[in-house]
Amino acid sequence: MTRIPCDVIQDLLPLYYDEICSESTKQLVEEHLAVCTDCRSALEQMQSSLNLTLQERELHTLEGKGLQNIKKWWSHTRWIAFIRGMIVAASLCGILIIGYWVLFRWNIQPVPSDQIMISDIRTRSNGEIAFQIQIRGGYTQVKNTLKDDGSYYITPVQPLIVSKRGKANTSVSGGMFINPLSVRAYYKNQGKDVEITSIYYGSPDQPILIWKKGRTLPAED
Repeated sequence: MTRIPCDVIQDLLPLYYDEICSESTKQLVEEHLAVCTDCRSALEQMQSSLNLTLQERELHTLEGKGLQNIKKWWSHTRWIAFIRGMIVAASLCGILIIGYWVLFRWNIQPVPSDQIMISDIRTRSNGEIAFQIQIRGGYTQVKNTLKDDGSYYITPVQPLIVSKRGKANTSVSGGMFINPLSVRAYYKNQGKDVEITSIYYGSPDQPILIWKKGRTLPAED
């Protein structure tokens, strides 16, 4: 039988390795491989190369999955950090806004009595009690309180920190008129019917007495 050249056999090795050649071709290749070390070496190298290629492909697949997992983790972590940052920023803004309102806008601090001067207290013919007020440093609004014993408090209040614009108004002065009967009627409509027995100006802790039941005041001219 004529010996088939090695270059022909080596051309057939890929078909032989993939098992897609005919039975007769397979037999010829195996007979040649039985007596030819060079072609056997070529087959072994082919097997090694293909195995290495498969291993590299699996390694690349694993590396790709690892990179994808790292990317997902990084994106997830970055998103969490972004959310945390937004929460922290919103909290800080809320604290600043609340702090601003408490310190500069929310009227929670009564004006000290030593900054209030009351003068010219008198009665008018219509039953009103009139008096003059002067407040150093000014005030922003007045809060009224009626106690169960009939004590009525008129309390000027201001923020904890007065702005520079507010400080510019170094004092506020003017006249005020109060009718005890009108005050009682107002609170009666609110569901609290109490006779007004005294009127104070300032904080309930440091009140300035304006009028008390039974007290005689000068009549207005």
